[in-house]
Amino acid sequence: MWKLGVALLSLCACTAATEEIVYAPKAIDPPRRLEAADSTHKWKISSLKAHQIPDASIKEMVSKLENGDFPGITSVLLVHKNELVLERYLEGTQRDDLQNMRSASKTITSALVGIALDRGELSSVNQQVLPMFPEYVEAAARSDPRKGEITLAHLMSMTSGVRGNEDAMYPTDDWVGFYFDQPLFADPGKRFSYATSGAVVLGSVVTRASKLRIPDFANRYLFERLGIRSYRWPISNSLGSQGLAMTGGGLHLRPRDMAKFGQLFLNRGVWKGQRIVSEEWVERSTTKHATSDLYGEDYGYFWRMLDRQSPRGDVKSFEAWGNGGQFIMVFPELDLVAVFTGTNYGKMPEMEQPFHLMERFVLPAFVRLR
Repeated sequence: MWKLGVALLSLCACTAATEEIVYAPKAIDPPRRLEAADSTHKWKISSLKAHQIPDASIKEMVSKLENGDFPGITSVLLVHKNELVLERYLEGTQRDDLQNMRSASKTITSALVGIALDRGELSSVNQQVLPMFPEYVEAAARSDPRKGEITLAHLMSMTSGVRGNEDAMYPTDDWVGFYFDQPLFADPGKRFSYATSGAVVLGSVVTRASKLRIPDFANRYLFERLGIRSYRWPISNSLGSQGLAMTGGGLHLRPRDMAKFGQLFLNRGVWKGQRIVSEEWVERSTTKHATSDLYGEDYGYFWRMLDRQSPRGDVKSFEAWGNGGQFIMVFPELDLVAVFTGTNYGKMPEMEQPFHLMERFVLPAFVRLR
């Protein structure tokens, strides 16, 4: 249990050494007017009944949540066939509150890399990373020549050979430099280790390739196209990384917008008829490239692939996880996206309560439609 707790805490991508800065696009609307501001991207609201989904077990779940049986869960949303069929906010949370996604933010970073590849700003997932940072090449090569072999794919699959050590990264003056200074415990591509510092480097890769800061790149090519108007990025205030967006965790989105991101990938890169991410990238990033050392689940490009249990057999999913109970779960064969948010930071087993809720209450209702 101790090892499991430590591993789960690595999902936090804590922001203790960052200053959280609001990134507000020009003419941003007040939060309560966001949905009215752009009806093109507004969720279609429906119901379980309208989708002919047996709701007894889900009503039981909602009742238990509202009675406080699962403390620390602050929202649950279910989207079926592109329509929002369940939406509950708990413990004082409101619909338009921004939620700290913690390490679930990494899947956004993966999508940004995919978009940069789609746009030709990056050449391939096999592109080597170190040459993009000439200021570190000499020292990195001197410490271990294998560092020159690290690719974008290695960073996104957590197989770069750098062991996770993010708590040591936050106080340093240069987060990218910290990553390249780390010793390798394995050849790149050979072993999994959850290293948030690699996700931070990816943000800088996208910035150098596109000539845009991460908040600007994400807003232009992802958020605006999803109708996401309100969000916050944590920005590093370490001396050598001033202005570097923390792409390893801490992005704040509304739960409804987390669901949009899940729906985008369920729709294989399309939102409201507009292609935002290539289908090839959706397929590639949700395909196994490594085996996680947490539960032994398949790991893609910052997505986890699991078989969730149901009364009618296992159901395949790909999921984004963040400490405290931030989850985006996508079930392609059920045409279902589930989003949970929470405040169970560093708490086990409380942060994983949504897994139980999905398998005990939600999936039994939806698998009956298969």
